[in-house]
Amino acid sequence: MTKFWRVAWHEYSRHVFRKRFLFALLSMPLFLALMVMLVILVIWMDSNPTPIGYIDHSALLANPLPQPAVKWPMRTVPMLPYTDESVAKADLQAGKIQTYYILPEDYLESGQVEEFYIKEPKGIAIEQFTSFLSTNLLVNQPKDIAKRILDGTQLIIRSSDNKRESSQERLVNIILPFISGILFIIAMSTSSGYLMQAVVEEKENRTMEIMVTSVSPGQLMSGKILADIAVGITQIVVWSLFIALILIFGRDFIPFLSGFTFSGSMILILIAVMVPAFIMICGLMAAVGATVTEASEGQQIMGLFTIPIWIPYILIATFLQNPNSPLAIALSFFPLTAPMTVAMRVGFTNIPNWQVITSIVILVLSAVGSIWLAGRAFRLGMLRYGQRLHWKEIFSHQRA
Repeated sequence: MTKFWRVAWHEYSRHVFRKRFLFALLSMPLFLALMVMLVILVIWMDSNPTPIGYIDHSALLANPLPQPAVKWPMRTVPMLPYTDESVAKADLQAGKIQTYYILPEDYLESGQVEEFYIKEPKGIAIEQFTSFLSTNLLVNQPKDIAKRILDGTQLIIRSSDNKRESSQERLVNIILPFISGILFIIAMSTSSGYLMQAVVEEKENRTMEIMVTSVSPGQLMSGKILADIAVGITQIVVWSLFIALILIFGRDFIPFLSGFTFSGSMILILIAVMVPAFIMICGLMAAVGATVTEASEGQQIMGLFTIPIWIPYILIATFLQNPNSPLAIALSFFPLTAPMTVAMRVGFTNIPNWQVITSIVILVLSAVGSIWLAGRAFRLGMLRYGQRLHWKEIFSHQRA
């Protein structure tokens, strides 16, 4: 058992402490953080704090209330009243205001407002004037009615089977499973690729011949698979922490993220499905590494396992229309498509418990089978230098 843990730690540290792994590990979180910073910078730059002027011939803004406060990084745009249009025009040309509006006497009947500017103001400034005007028009209305009108309409997104619905503000909670699926694919491809390449390289340089004299093939392969799983979990944990921080802190600044909430049941389902799927892929990649003679040959075979994982994304329109269709259920039970299919379906609908349990059981059995397959392939092919191990030999009844 001590040798097993030594192999696992050696493989884990050999990959994790490489510069290219650290670069890949930190590049995505830093990229996401940079994107959030750019969004905040764009919002801050677009919110021009230069005042907006207005001329009120309707007397609706005789004693105006201030416009509602805005959230950082937006900057408040002051509203300046004018009684003389010539003064407002002079201030506009001097750059003291960015635009000015004229409300006619019959504004309540016509609803028309004239706007004058030299350079068209940004949408954020226009939204603040609209909010300022709406607040004052509703000043005599009951607070609950005024708030309801100012909140505007709310789009409710409902699944086709009427089992799940989400408001427009919580659209990000539907997208979250897609993000987790993409992270799973990236982590799986990276770490399983390391494992396959390591097995092939050790066969080529005959390191295997030395290692098997001090550790059994089962311990060696089990340690490598455990280390590979740990490498993938390291990537997912680090990325998930960065994404969670961005979602938690970014929702105060980015309207799209304002409705983000953690769903404990969704996270548990994703973990329960993706962990055995990850182990299964690692076992398959280790088996591929034990059967081929060159890393490039293994990468070609690797596509046979990775391409089916993307099939659910190709069928996203079908899942969106009917997430509980026979096709969606069937792909939830097929090991290679199950993790992505379940990740997408859990964002669209409430998956029946029996389907989730069945998918998890199939993935666990597949993970166990892939580890057995990797161990058998490793024992048969570890000392074959320059000679391929055919898959029919692995499944033959001969003792390994």
